[in-house]
Amino acid sequence: MPPLLPAPFSLVWLDGIDSTNDEARRRALSGAAADCLVVAAAEQSAGRGRRGRVWVSPPGNLHCSLVLATGGDLAKAAQAGFVAAVALVDALSGLLPGRAFAAKWPNDVLAEGRKCAGMLLEPAGEGWLVLGLGIDVAAAPPPDGMLYPATALADLGYGGDAGDVLAAFCAAFVPRLAQWRAEGFAPVRDAWLARARGLGAATVVRLEGETLTGAFAGLDGDGALLLDQPGTGVRRILAGDVFFPPV
Repeated sequence: MPPLLPAPFSLVWLDGIDSTNDEARRRALSGAAADCLVVAAAEQSAGRGRRGRVWVSPPGNLHCSLVLATGGDLAKAAQAGFVAAVALVDALSGLLPGRAFAAKWPNDVLAEGRKCAGMLLEPAGEGWLVLGLGIDVAAAPPPDGMLYPATALADLGYGGDAGDVLAAFCAAFVPRLAQWRAEGFAPVRDAWLARARGLGAATVVRLEGETLTGAFAGLDGDGALLLDQPGTGVRRILAGDVFFPPV
């Protein structure tokens, strides 16, 4: 049963779709979307993650996309992923108290050190951003081909369903979204860093053409990862895959 979402969210709940991000974009471009529209589906046939990677989308997991008004500032819109990550860590911590949730740069959420959620941000014409959110509620993807170990909320003892998770996320997202729009990125950055995995720890960053090592030194004012490399100094990373080697 579709969940009730707090204002200002409205919900389109579908049995199946190719991609909730694609459907959200179609609605935005056609004029059929308003700010804070949520498109969710029980199943996706063509879900995707960052860099075009396949996102496994079985029934029971949460597949949804939010349409957000950007005011035409797409550079600022990229910060929405950090807003969502803070809200999701808080929402999941409330649903599973006693379990450790953390944000992982650039747009993942970890449960007990394993990936349980990811986000995909895509522009939709002028003035709109689509924020896709995939959460492994009932089942984690098979390990073959995974860049990072994964887990599902059910594996950690969660007994609710995807609708419950969506409602909890939206409730946590409302004040964070309002804060970001009113105060800018600085308080979001601080909140994200307080929930971050690996701050100050040894870090490996895989880029398209090279692999970097150093210490995760924080975020800059735009959300770029700051990697402190011995003998080289701090390097600003805009995109890449982050890993934390065993201690």
